[in-house]
Amino acid sequence: MFNPRSSLVLAEPGASYQSGDQVNRWIEVLVDCPETQKLFTYRLPPDLAVEPGDILTVPFGAQHLGAIAIRLLDSPPLDLMPAKIKEVEDVVCTGFFPASFWQLLERVTHYYYTPLMSVVRGALPPGLLSRSQRRFRLNQGLLPREADTFVSATARQLLELLQAQPDKDYSFSYLQRQVRGASRGLRELSKRGWVESYLEVPKPARPKVQKAVTLVTDIFPLELTPRQKEVLEVLRRRGGDLWLSDLVQVCKTSSSTIKALEQKGCVVIQSRERLRNATHSLKYGDKPKVLTSTQTSALQIITGLDGYAQVLLHGVTGSGKTEVYLQAIAPLLEQGKSALVLVPEIGLTPQLTDRFCARFGKKVSVYHSALNK
Repeated sequence: MFNPRSSLVLAEPGASYQSGDQVNRWIEVLVDCPETQKLFTYRLPPDLAVEPGDILTVPFGAQHLGAIAIRLLDSPPLDLMPAKIKEVEDVVCTGFFPASFWQLLERVTHYYYTPLMSVVRGALPPGLLSRSQRRFRLNQGLLPREADTFVSATARQLLELLQAQPDKDYSFSYLQRQVRGASRGLRELSKRGWVESYLEVPKPARPKVQKAVTLVTDIFPLELTPRQKEVLEVLRRRGGDLWLSDLVQVCKTSSSTIKALEQKGCVVIQSRERLRNATHSLKYGDKPKVLTSTQTSALQIITGLDGYAQVLLHGVTGSGKTEVYLQAIAPLLEQGKSALVLVPEIGLTPQLTDRFCARFGKKVSVYHSALNK
């Protein structure tokens, strides 16, 4: 629950809030833990300057988790004793989210009368912080001469490590393994501006690229072997275009046979991006179910429409809406047309994908943000 006495502060340009003041000494954060459904309040140490949207590290039970600073409070919630509120450990990075991002979320919150926490959680990719890597880079241009004489032994070790690395950059986990008490040393260097902490988000997976074989002629050379003729005939019957791996498997041949056909000018082999479709547990061959009277009525209305129309299919979970979708789509596929099915949340994708693939087989393609995991 949000504290009704607290003021919401969202990324004001140029604003910085020192926790050493008598106000804004507490902050509500969104902890990177999918099981949590609320914001948590933490105390700000005197030496930390925090803005909404900063990435923090906080103690959470026996763990140390990433968290996003949501809003600063001038007093803790009434149901919490100030002495029992844990402190924020550190600021991982600042400016990770632009000011316009938080302004947009604030507008959504007011427009839809939705708690800010729900809006923020819905707007961010799941596990954003846990899948990202905290790193430190050396600000070489800000280092004074004999900088190591001004800092502690721990900070000196960290400086030596970073200076010896060609990119002057290391992950936080690596520095922790190499130097005892690295957190204190890094905070010391950060205060001087000699190192900078930042968050490296996961890099998107590379596209899946495979070889594809395309038939480029209907007139086959006379000098082809029986095996080569068989491969070309299979390719022709399959529409003149197949993935090399699929063609090799269907014809029970080798890629050298296909390459020989390319040399003779019969086919072209080229690299092409291929979507990473998920594997499905159900077998093909699912048959249409006998519809109830209400399902039949709904299907007749949908199939009887001519041109664009909006239709809302209403029914509780398990009432058979998916079967109506399947039977409404089937005649379109038979006519050579296509259908786009939008799933409301990614968690339902495997279940619905299995249903559609069981009915329509390889005609189904799946596309979503988690395909490359």
